[in-house]
Amino acid sequence: MAILVIIAGAAAAYLMGSIPTGYLIVKWLKGLDIRSVGSGNIGATNVKRVLGLKWFFGVLFLDALKGFLPVLAVKLLFPQYQFLPVLAALCAVLGHTFTIFLNFKGGKGVATGLGVFLALAPLSVICSLASFVIILFMFKYISLGSIVAAVLLPAFVFIFGENGFLNLVLLFSVFTAVFVVYKHKENISRLREGTENKFTVKSEKKEDAAQPENKKKAVKK
Repeated sequence: MAILVIIAGAAAAYLMGSIPTGYLIVKWLKGLDIRSVGSGNIGATNVKRVLGLKWFFGVLFLDALKGFLPVLAVKLLFPQYQFLPVLAALCAVLGHTFTIFLNFKGGKGVATGLGVFLALAPLSVICSLASFVIILFMFKYISLGSIVAAVLLPAFVFIFGENGFLNLVLLFSVFTAVFVVYKHKENISRLREGTENKFTVKSEKKEDAAQPENKKKAVKK
């Protein structure tokens, strides 16, 4: 019975995380494949380039919800399995990043990671989110804010120690930080070269939004 619960919880979290929110919304509203425009990513930042700020927040919320709900569900339904929320969190993030619905090519896991840690360690993720907002306000780069927030998250988890199974949550926060930095390796290269797009409240011009990131980079050069 325990094995079935673990498998079912992990599978449900992965499938919920796999729902390609940004892809579906852009396809529904614009008839476009979000993977062929902008950065090619299915996350909220690239959705903003096509649909504007309103849908940036909409996709951000829905992607976070994909992580929050499965973790909260297993915490409430199966409190006897203390490791299961962390397993569900991992599966939700992996589902978003390697979605089964798009040939295992998804987003970078930041918003879904935000959601899972809101369920696992809410105070820590609020502090991490505050650091994201500060970096975004100072430098106007969402990628830089995401990286800094992810790197600081393990420190906040360690400081606040919000869970009885702290070690597992702390280990998962370290994994998440490394994973997020790795998924942003192209952004890091663009930050170094000075070609990373800054965040603005306006969506990009239609012709710019429809242009892949590598072509924009070539034009700038």
